[in-house]
Amino acid sequence: MHPVIDFKKFDYEIRYAKDLRPVLYQPEALKEDFEAYRMFRDVCLEEDRKKIKDLDLRYDFTVIFPRKIGNEFIKTFGHYHPNSYPEIYQIFEGEALILMQKPAESYDTIEEFIVVKVGEGESVIIPPHYGHVTVNPSDKEIIMSNWVCRSFKSIYDPFSSLRGACYYYTERGWIKNERYSKVPEIKEAESRANELLGIDGDMYSLIKYPKKLEFLVRPEKHEELFKKAFY
Repeated sequence: MHPVIDFKKFDYEIRYAKDLRPVLYQPEALKEDFEAYRMFRDVCLEEDRKKIKDLDLRYDFTVIFPRKIGNEFIKTFGHYHPNSYPEIYQIFEGEALILMQKPAESYDTIEEFIVVKVGEGESVIIPPHYGHVTVNPSDKEIIMSNWVCRSFKSIYDPFSSLRGACYYYTERGWIKNERYSKVPEIKEAESRANELLGIDGDMYSLIKYPKKLEFLVRPEKHEELFKKAFY
């Protein structure tokens, strides 16, 4: 599967391994720095730029390289969304584990932890109120895109203060993060995003049907969609 847009022509930011130190299972295992992933933000066809901005949306790409730090597979830093904004991701190449966690009364008490394994062509909705991390568990790079509300900014502090999500994914499997005061059992799920949104191919094409992307900026109107997001 190939994206409609040559995203590699756009500027990008690099997240280095050293930048991930605050969220690593074994920060002491980081002996050399390297590129962990690249983020291409606000990628679009020029003829769609105004429409996307008017809809308060943004389309991004992320490339996650296959590495490990100690026993832990490489991952994104992890973040929450302000004002309960959701997000949607699609995998173009590789295979990813999407980790989602929903806090209860505080960030260190997690009431639900969901893991979704997604491969090429598959999409996954990040519901409101969930923080999330993407893990590359293979020896191939991940190329993935996402739609998100343009007005949102990532909240990283809860992950850095607790040194990552409430579980780490390592060569030995899942390891609980003991810095959390409450950690639920892992819930493995399958995504229904392609089915629910009628995604057939590159989800960038959803810009032709803005109503399908409304849930990103008006989540309060789409509670049923979030309830059906996973099997």
